[in-house]
Amino acid sequence: MSQPAYAYIDRSVLHVFHVLADYEAACLHARGRVVEYKGAHEYGYPLLDGEPLIVYTETMKEKNKRSIPPYICAAIDALK
Repeated sequence: MSQPAYAYIDRSVLHVFHVLADYEAACLHARGRVVEYKGAHEYGYPLLDGEPLIVYTETMKEKNKRSIPPYICAAIDALK
């Protein structure tokens, strides 16, 4: 994506990884750090093959049991 985006882990007990285009909104919902994210995203999540990828960061499991790409794992590691 050419527009900057911002990744964060939310404050929920599930610690879900999110990506937003709005830095202020990301800061508002983040439980900690916010980092710049350069991958495809939509609906508040990174995209994998055009579909939202919902990652629970405490367990590093994806909601639909899909594999988490290394670049998303690296973004999550940068937030921990």
